[in-house]
Amino acid sequence: MKRNYILLLTLLLSVISLSSCQDRLIMADNSPFGQGVVRLGDTEVASIDGTKIYLSDVERMAASHGLIEIESPLTPGQPVFQKVLDELIDQRLLALDALRRSLDQEDETRRRLSVARERILGNALVERHLRDKVNETTIRRMYDEQANLRDRGVEIQARHILVKTEEAANLLVSKLAQGANFEALAKEFSEDEGSRAQGGDLGFFTRDMLNEIFTEKTFAVQKGERSEPFETEYGWHIVEVLNRRTAPQANFEDMRSEILNFMTYDEIQTLLKTLRVKGEVKLLFGQAIHENQDDTESSTTENPNNE
Repeated sequence: MKRNYILLLTLLLSVISLSSCQDRLIMADNSPFGQGVVRLGDTEVASIDGTKIYLSDVERMAASHGLIEIESPLTPGQPVFQKVLDELIDQRLLALDALRRSLDQEDETRRRLSVARERILGNALVERHLRDKVNETTIRRMYDEQANLRDRGVEIQARHILVKTEEAANLLVSKLAQGANFEALAKEFSEDEGSRAQGGDLGFFTRDMLNEIFTEKTFAVQKGERSEPFETEYGWHIVEVLNRRTAPQANFEDMRSEILNFMTYDEIQTLLKTLRVKGEVKLLFGQAIHENQDDTESSTTENPNNE
């Protein structure tokens, strides 16, 4: 009996000790804005007319405003903490006064609260769905699958000089044969505004990136060699191939953002399509209009003279 009493006393003291520390365990918040939300391990940071504001509330608002990263810790010593807390206190004071005035019982307020609840529930479902479907594992899997399918083949680095006529191109070929510098001629004579300042250098490109005739002629030239003058819709070209290599794959970090955006959009669309198939959706307003139009047309057909 004495042993059980000591054990009970020890447990009671432990609870008192826990409730007196800053990070006390709050089992549930039953205030007007708590609605039974479990606050296990959360920290009270302000009390307003008997209601509580918690550290997690401050962190969520700061993250929603883009002031901190999502799920980043926030401490009272940080400048952003007091700013966000002040906003929450003002918001709570306004809401409490609205309750005192029974604004929550007005039809318009109830409608707006209902719309907000519906939107929040929908967002919660989307967030849960995306958390399951779009994460580091699935993003990496998508990257690996695309990398296996994406064979970009060979790419080359080349520079060119673009002129308007074949005669001008042949004159430049003669200058090159006499030892003229390709880069200098490109800067002086090339009509291609995009590459002229770089001495005609187009950088690396694959067959599908530029004009089909241009790439066909250019890829036929070996590294270190020049083409004969050839014509495209843009004019006459002389090309010199500087390098040739297997096209590198884009690395994961470069592709991650693009994959994330694609998967997010795709999963949301898939979720909505699935719900539309499962749900019973009736366009009553549009149907009513359609039925009225049918009735009007039928009436007109039966009595074209409206007699």
